This record gives sequence, structure tokens and C-alpha cells, in this order.
Amino acid sequence: MNSTKASNGDDDEDCVWRFGYGSNIALSTLRTKKNLNPRRHLVGTITGWELYFSPAIPYVEPGFAKIRPVVEERNEEECNENLGKYGSTENQLHGSAFLIPRGEADGLDRQEASYRVHPSRFVSYDGDVIEGVGLYVPKKYIADGRIFVPDSDGQEEPGVPSLRYLQLMQRGAREAELSESWIKKLDAFDHYVTPDDVRDRTLGWIREFHDDPERSDCVWTMEELSRHDGSEESRPPHVAVMQYVARVDSKAWVFASWKGHCVTRRNLLHFRGQSLDVNDIRWNEDGFRPLPKVSECSDEEREYLLQNLETLLHRGGTIVAKLKECIDDGGEMECVSREL
Repeated sequence: MNSTKASNGDDDEDCVWRFGYGSNIALSTLRTKKNLNPRRHLVGTITGWELYFSPAIPYVEPGFAKIRPVVEERNEEECNENLGKYGSTENQLHGSAFLIPRGEADGLDRQEASYRVHPSRFVSYDGDVIEGVGLYVPKKYIADGRIFVPDSDGQEEPGVPSLRYLQLMQRGAREAELSESWIKKLDAFDHYVTPDDVRDRTLGWIREFHDDPERSDCVWTMEELSRHDGSEESRPPHVAVMQYVARVDSKAWVFASWKGHCVTRRNLLHFRGQSLDVNDIRWNEDGFRPLPKVSECSDEEREYLLQNLETLLHRGGTIVAKLKECIDDGGEMECVSREL
């Protein structure tokens, strides 16, 4: 068994290791969606942690992968030295260790700001050991230099991953050739399905919009929508999903990138595992038109679009208008607009 520090060779002096166990497993995902340039990519395990899904964005992405410790409480220095030795094979976390330039790691760390990067011992399937691989650990499990194992009373209610997110993990595990037992574990998880009562309420709100001439006759352009990005108090944030322009509730959190934007293309890119930074296009940029034709999307993609509208409406949002460019480009969701 070969053991090495977190950096290897002169060419890697300004690179650091990170470990992916959720959406950051496959090499293709790291390159095309995360825009990273791994120098090395290994698959294997880190022992002493278990995978679970934590509640996330209601109605659309209600569960993201997280981990919690399953070793007894130790100080952080002792864990750095010994965490990989404790626990049975059932307590092994499978995924990929990837070596990336320090600047890219800093950017990834900012994206994962709700986690702490914890130096850990990684063991590849081929037996190589790498010390100090950065593992993204929820901050609540590390405090004052100690790792805490939650008791049953302190564990949060589990979340349920979306179909998009779970498939991303499953595809990544297969592409990276993780162990068959781990792939079976991922395949055994259920994904989120919109409850009937939630969907009925959504369709009811859409029906109310179409039955209200004051709102349904109102048509916004992208130029108008873009001004409602929340930068001015007089123009609170609005978001368009397909043909529907929704005012965001003042108490609801949404991504800054959504505000004043038609997110249909962005949602589809996200569902398809493509880079948002590279491929999402704002209204005043070349290539924004034509908007995606929802009629050409798969059933699963259309469902994901509707769930993205759902998360706005069920958190206090209101449909206030239709989007002109979406209608002109044939981007309406016809099964919604015509059947109601």
C-alpha cells in the first residue's frame, strides 16, 4: 500500500486534493459542469462517515447529499491522523479524490460554503493512501477542534433527493466505476415525487391566473423582467419559468442568478448536468433567443420545470404576467396553459 501526502511532485505543488461524494464524483462532471481541471482523479473511500440526504430547496430540490460522522468523539488532530482507521466497511464513504489547482479549490470551497473542508485519509480502490484530502463536512459536526457524532435525538429529518440530483449521483458513480455495493446503495434511494395535493394547488394557482384578465392579459418583455432583479426596492425580484412571470415573496430565498431572469434554459441545463456558468445566457447576450421549446423536452424535463415554478409559488410567489419572448418562441408549456 502506497502512502503519500496531499500533494505529489513538483508539478502539483500548487494543487490540493478534494473529495466528491455527491454531485462531484464523475470526472466529466468536474470538467464540464464545475469547470475544474483535475490533475489526478482517483476513486476509493474515506472511512468513518455515512451518507444521508439533508433537507434543501422545497418542492424542487428537497434533498442534497451530506455526511455525518460515525466514529466516537475525538479531537480534530487525532481524527486527522486516525479517522481512516476507525469503523467497519459499512462506515466507508465512497467517491472520488481529485487534485485541482489551489485557485479552483478556493472557488469550489466558496460554492460549498455551508461545509468545512476537513483533511482526511483517502484510500483508493488500488490501495494508494493519500493523507489530507479535503472532505466537505457540514459545519455542525466540527466545532472547537472536535468532531461530534450526533445522537439519534440530534439528527435532522432526512431530505429526499430530486430525480435530477439522484440520477447525477448514480451516473457519476457508474462513470467513475465505484463499487457495485455502493451503486446498489444509491439505486435503493427514492427520489422526490410531487405530492398530489401540492400539484393540485399549483394548478389551481395557474388556473386562477388564466381566469383573471387583469393578470393574464399582462405581457412582460425580458427587458422589463430584467429590471426586476431586486436591486431597487421599487422593483422587487421576479422570475420567469416557461411563460409565467412570478413575483418572488419578500421572505423567500432564491438564487441571485434567478432574479430578473427567465430560468427555463438554466433549469434545463441543470437537469442535463451541463455547466450553468458557460451555457446560461442572459437576455441581452448573444444566443439568448430562441428560448427553449418546452414541447421538445422530455416528460422528466417538463416535470422539473414545473417543479421550479412550484418552489416559487408554494413559498409565497404569485404569477403576475406572461413572458412575451417565451410565447413568441413557442416556449410555452402547453399541457398547463391549454388544459386549464
